[in-house]
Amino acid sequence: MTSGAINMTPEEVTQYLDAHVVDEYNLVDVRQSWEYEEYHLPGAALIPLPELADRLNEIGPNKATIVYCAAGGRSAAAANLMHGQGFNEVYNMLGGIKAWENEYALGPPSLGMIHFSGDESELEILYLAYGMEVNISSFYTKTASSVTPELAGIFNSLARFEEGHKAKIFSAAHQLDPSLKTREDMKVKSAGKALEGGMSSEEFLERTRDYLEFPSGALEAAMIFEAQALDLYMRYSTKAAKGSSAEILHWLAQEEKGHLKTLGRLMERDKATV
Repeated sequence: MTSGAINMTPEEVTQYLDAHVVDEYNLVDVRQSWEYEEYHLPGAALIPLPELADRLNEIGPNKATIVYCAAGGRSAAAANLMHGQGFNEVYNMLGGIKAWENEYALGPPSLGMIHFSGDESELEILYLAYGMEVNISSFYTKTASSVTPELAGIFNSLARFEEGHKAKIFSAAHQLDPSLKTREDMKVKSAGKALEGGMSSEEFLERTRDYLEFPSGALEAAMIFEAQALDLYMRYSTKAAKGSSAEILHWLAQEEKGHLKTLGRLMERDKATV
C-alpha cells in the first residue's frame, strides 16, 4: 500500500503498460470530452475530473490506476482524490498527454461501439474482429495497387501482417465452434464494413491521407489502425464487464499491443537505415 498517489513520467508509463496485460490496470483520462476526442491513450476510459467523484464506481479499485490529463495538473488532483477514496495504487502521468510520444487513438468513446451491443458471445466477438481484419487487409492490398512500388511493398507487407492475426482469430473461433472448417467459412460469417478500431475506410482516409504518401508514414498509419483496434477492444471489454466475452476482448487487445510493438520496431529499423 502506498502513502499517496505516485508520479510517473510518460516513459515510465510506457514501460508499465508494456510489462502488464491489459486487464491488470485501469487507464483513466480526466480531460473533457472534446479533448479526448481529439486524441487519447489507447484504451483510456474518459471520466472528466468534474465527474470523477460521482463515477468512481466505474473504476476497479483493486487494480493499479494510471491517470492523465493534458499537462499533469488535473490528473494530479484526480490521483490524490482517488487515493483518498481507497484506491491504493494510483499513478499520475507527469506532463500529461502533451508529453506523450507514443501511439494514440482518435475519436469519442462511442467510436466503433455501434458494432457491439454488449451481449455478444465469445464467438460473435471473434466474428466481428475477424471481419475488421479482413477489411483492413483488403484496404492495404487495394492501396498497394495505386501507389509507388516502394510504398506498394510496405502495404503488401502490412496486408501479410494482418493475415497472421486472422489466422489466430480463426484458430480461437475454431476451438469454440469446430464446425468452422476453413477461414472462408469464418469470412462469410464476419461480413461487415468496419476496419480495425471500428472506423470506415472513408473515416480512416480522412484522418490519415497525408501519412499514406511515404514509407514511414505508411507504418505510422498502420500504428494508428492498431491503436484504434486496441482502444476499441479495451473500451468494449469494459462494456462486457466480466466473463468469457471480456476475456476474449482482453486477448484481442493484448494482440493489438503486440502488433503495435512490432510496427514500432519496424519504424526504428527503417529510421536506422536512413
